[in-house]
Formats: sequence, C-alpha cells, structure tokens
Amino acid sequence: MSSKHYLQQVTSYMRSKEARGYVKEELQQHLMHSKQAWMNKGWPPKEAEEKAIAEMGSASQLGKSMDRIHRPKWDYWLIGAVLLLVAVSFISILTVDFSQQYGPGMSRYFIEHKFVHMLLGITAIAVLMFFDYRKLQRYSTLIYGIALILLVGICVMPNAAMNGEAMFKIGPLRIQGWTLLPLFVVASAAFFTERKWKGWQLTGLLLLPCFFFMMLPNLVVMLLYLGAVAVMFSMSDFNQNVKRNVFLASGGIGAVLLTFAVYAYHNLLESYQTERISAFIHPELYSDSAGYMMLQLSNALSAAGWFGSKTSNYIPEAHTDYALVQFIQSYGYAAGIAVILVILAITLRMLWIAKTMQYSFGKLLILAAAALYSCQSLYSIFMVFGFLPLTGVPLPFMSYGLMPMLLNALLIGLVLSVYRRKTYSGKSVLSAAHKAS
Repeated sequence: MSSKHYLQQVTSYMRSKEARGYVKEELQQHLMHSKQAWMNKGWPPKEAEEKAIAEMGSASQLGKSMDRIHRPKWDYWLIGAVLLLVAVSFISILTVDFSQQYGPGMSRYFIEHKFVHMLLGITAIAVLMFFDYRKLQRYSTLIYGIALILLVGICVMPNAAMNGEAMFKIGPLRIQGWTLLPLFVVASAAFFTERKWKGWQLTGLLLLPCFFFMMLPNLVVMLLYLGAVAVMFSMSDFNQNVKRNVFLASGGIGAVLLTFAVYAYHNLLESYQTERISAFIHPELYSDSAGYMMLQLSNALSAAGWFGSKTSNYIPEAHTDYALVQFIQSYGYAAGIAVILVILAITLRMLWIAKTMQYSFGKLLILAAAALYSCQSLYSIFMVFGFLPLTGVPLPFMSYGLMPMLLNALLIGLVLSVYRRKTYSGKSVLSAAHKAS
C-alpha cells in the first residue's frame, strides 16, 4: 500500500473537511521522516515506505481516533449562557415605560428592534464560530491599520456625537471608540504571538491608540484597551524580567498621570467638568444637574426588595445602560443576582477554555475577549450601584442597542471559533491519537 492510498483511507473516516487537510499534512510529514529513517538503515524505498506505514497502524483505527479528536467542538455551556442573557433582556425591556421619554406607543418599536438586534447578534456569533479565526493572524497589520484610521477619523472629523462623544454614524451603525476595541485586540494578539516586531516598535504600536483614545471624552475605553493588552502581555512568552520591568514602568507612568489628574482637577478643568466629578462624590448636592441620574438609580435600587418593587421609579434610558437597575426593580435582587452570576459565569467559562490550551494566537484571543467582556460587565455593574462614575458603559447582552450587541457577539464568536478548533493548536496528531486509544 502506498502512503497516498493509506492517507486517503485514514482521512475517509473523518467527517470534518477542515481536519482532514490538517491531519493529512501532519501524517504525511511523519511518514516521510519514518521512511527516511528506514532507508538510512539500508532498506529500499518501497519496503521502507511499507514499514513506515506499518508503524502507523491500522488506517481505520487511526482514522476513527482522528475523527473523535478533531471533530469540531461546540461549547454548549457558553452558547446557552449567552442565549439566556439575551432572553432575559427581552423580559426586562417589557417592563420599561417608554412613554415618558419617547411618547406613547414606543414599546413595540423597541421590542421589534431588540428582536432584530438579537437575530443579528446570534448570526454574527454563528458566522464567526464557523470562520477560521487563524486567518485573522495573517492580516493583523491590515486590521490594526484599519482600526487606527477609523479611530483617528473619529477624533479628527466625526459626523455625529452622543452625550458629547464623537462617532461615525452610518445608518443604524454607530462607530465609536469602544466599537474598535475588538479590531485592536485581534491585531495585538497576533503581534504578541508572532514576535515579528522589535520591542520599541511593539511598544509604539500598542501605545499609539492610547493617544487617540485620550482625545475621546470616554476614558473608560482606553482603560478597557489597556486592560486587554496587559492581560495578553502578562500571558505572552516574554521573559519574566521584561514583564516585571514593563509593569514597573507602567506603574510609574500611571502614578504620574494620577498626579497630573489631581492637579488638572484643581487648576485646569472647567466648572462643568469638575461638577461631574463632584456629583459622583456628593450627588445630593447636584440633584438638579449632574447628580440627578445617580439619585434616580439609588432610589430605584433602595425601593427594590428581593422580589421586586411595588412601585416603579422612572429611569431615563432604562433599556440601555441602566437595564440591570430596571430588571432589579421589576423582579428583585434575587433575579438581579442570578443575572450577575450568569454574566460572571461566561467570563469564568472563557478563562477555563483558555486554561486548557497551549500558548497560541487563539489562547491570547480568548484571554483578551474575557478581559474586555469582564471589565465591561464589572464596570457596568459597579456603575449602576454607585461605585463608579456614570460613563455610558452597556451591560453585555442585556443593554439595548445594535452596536453593543454586535461588539459582544464578536467577542463570543471569536471564543467559540477558537474552541471549535482547539485540537489544532500546538498538538501532534500522533500523540493525540495515542492518548485517545
């Protein structure tokens, strides 16, 4: 039997077309090395090839083992948790009184649009799950360039604004600073994995977006970006001395920026800017201006019991950034805690998937997605409970809006794409087959 015929028999037992090519390539290389070893011992080419094939074992058994190992994987736990959050977001939006803010008859409008957002989000997750995430690594520089051009464009020549934050608006799509985070994350993960840039070049590429993020009023975006980059850097294959020096330097820069922020608060900021900071500390003193929303949220949460409030407090934008508060005052803290646990469980699941993988581009992608998702979730939760300033950070899959849905769908889709192909990452097919048998 020739090696070509043997490999055809092995791959005929595999149902995944993508895995067939991967397994065939690795087995072919192994057969070539084994054949050469037998030829070096004095065996003629034909007999050496037959002995190499005999060492591999039965084609049917090997093919079935490969099929079990490389069958595309579905993370039903992660998919189920995300679908649960999306379903709960419909329940909470039904309790919002839109008439006070938007006029009568608007509930149907928001429910219909929420349904469209849900379909687009689920479609995005499915498309990305079947998409081979490894192709993104090839175009990392292009992805980074596109993201940087869009970010510069938002800072220099935006065509719309919301709550003072510049953006590009194209129909229903709103391209803001935080919507570009996945692009920067994908590029950064590739940069850390390939190590094709020198240290100073990589530093410049990673810090350059921070300059433009600082030009946007929402500095939370920059913190989310830095958090994701810090997680990827801490898990990269740089040596410990480099990591320690970088984190020490970053800490020193952070201390300088904090000192400058205190100075700016007392000497450089305008009165309306300092009022927002003071309103966060003492909202009752600014009940008619910057502290109004914080007081509304506090009143709604204090009136809610374990199973909901008898009277509903009016909350502007209750379906978007403050969806969790609306949900708690409607169904109680018991339901709110359950939702928070599901949100945190999604992060833990992503971290568990990353832990089971060897160092690779895919692993860094999962860690960055977990960092973005968890930081976004935690900030939104602490924000509505009054522990952090109100900056318009949506709660993943709970808050209304097309772009928040697509952003988090992109993160989950990338994680599922990596999980679906996790057996291809840094593992020899022969060692995997040996373990399986």
